[in-house]
Amino acid sequence: MNIVVIGPFYPYRGGISDTNKELCESLTKKGHRVEIINFKLLYPTFLFPGKTQFQKSDNSINQKSHRILNTVNPFNWVFVIKKIKKIKPDLIITIYWTGLLSPCYYFINKFISKSVKKIGIIHNVVSHEKRPIEKYLIKLYLSKLDKYFTLSKNVLNQIQNIIKEKKGVKLFHPLPNKFGIKADKIFSKKTLDLNNQNEYILFFGLIREYKGLEILIHSFPKVLENNPNIKLLIVGENYISMKKYYQLIEKLNISKNIIIKNTFVDDEKIKYWFSSSELIIIPYKKASQSGITSLSIHFEVPSVSSNIEGLNELIKDNETGYLFNIGVNELASKINFALKSDRNNIINNIINLKKKLTWDSFITQILKNI
Repeated sequence: MNIVVIGPFYPYRGGISDTNKELCESLTKKGHRVEIINFKLLYPTFLFPGKTQFQKSDNSINQKSHRILNTVNPFNWVFVIKKIKKIKPDLIITIYWTGLLSPCYYFINKFISKSVKKIGIIHNVVSHEKRPIEKYLIKLYLSKLDKYFTLSKNVLNQIQNIIKEKKGVKLFHPLPNKFGIKADKIFSKKTLDLNNQNEYILFFGLIREYKGLEILIHSFPKVLENNPNIKLLIVGENYISMKKYYQLIEKLNISKNIIIKNTFVDDEKIKYWFSSSELIIIPYKKASQSGITSLSIHFEVPSVSSNIEGLNELIKDNETGYLFNIGVNELASKINFALKSDRNNIINNIINLKKKLTWDSFITQILKNI
């Protein structure tokens, strides 16, 4: 098939751009011709909460994109439609995670021939900072799709609570390939200048309010009571002020047991943070699904996750990880339990789960359902 994928791609950074890279590579491996329509302007600068939308050069990129789409300029959308028509696609895949994209996606899909199949891969429906207009925007976007696919049951349910049309299919978040395989723990700690005499638990990823970092910090003194040599790694760029977290750490007098790496982590270093850790802590208050869950499974490191929709689909308590009901004492108790447990059985279950969450399976299910 001739396929056009519309979404962020290099030089945009982050989990969705990474996922799109592997999506396009997987489609190409299946024998399809893939053209990528990338963004010339994605977020206007004043709407982007981080330090930069872009990553450093990436030598692993072997597909070029047409960086031509402007999310806020309707005149540009006409130009993009003309470009797509010249490609003569059989299938258009749009990647959706924010209502900002809805108008341009709607316009493009509306004015491409009805003979071209149009599907969506939907990461999020309603942003974690809820905005009233988002339900209207998702309806607008879906109205011009033949089919859509979600990466979790939670997202599918959210959509079906908004619109009753039965054209959605629940899939899963495929595991990433681009970050390499699990590394030796001693070598990983040495690479990151971590003390090999200590054990580490890891909070990884963008720091945002909904991710519940303060719950983890509050719980940590109770973890230290049982595990005095444990260190908490907080690794990721902040999208909100870090002031309250630093103040809380000082108030609890636990700063000597916490290491904060407050920056966006380059791809080649990610495996070392995960491979150095005994557990990945995911204390989110809400979630569509989590790329951090996928990373923890990929690197075969058990996670301690909030028992909420979007996280408890893949993580089964005491089978493929550990779940806790949101609360400081509950989290501390579960971390202590996990650290004292024999985690080999959990790791073996994770290894078996990995076999089901492949890109090959993901692509096969999409093409079978269109």
